[in-house]
Amino acid sequence: MKVKSSELPASLLDKIRNPDPLEGEDLIIEDELGKVVGVIIQPDAYAFFLKKVAEREDELDNDLDEPYDPNAPTLDDLKEE
Repeated sequence: MKVKSSELPASLLDKIRNPDPLEGEDLIIEDELGKVVGVIIQPDAYAFFLKKVAEREDELDNDLDEPYDPNAPTLDDLKEE
């Protein structure tokens, strides 16, 4: 989901744009009971996270030890059964 910055309260937008270096850059949004309901991370941290997820997915894909079988049924074949 994407949200326009103009839809956010000015106080929240200021915390996003000017994070407190002692508190950290990420914002954790909690309800009244302290339960986390959302997290806002900075763009560089988000890009790093996506890169690491992609790297891990590639590792898992490469770890598959399934020889290629040109005669194996395709997804369409399996759907028809």
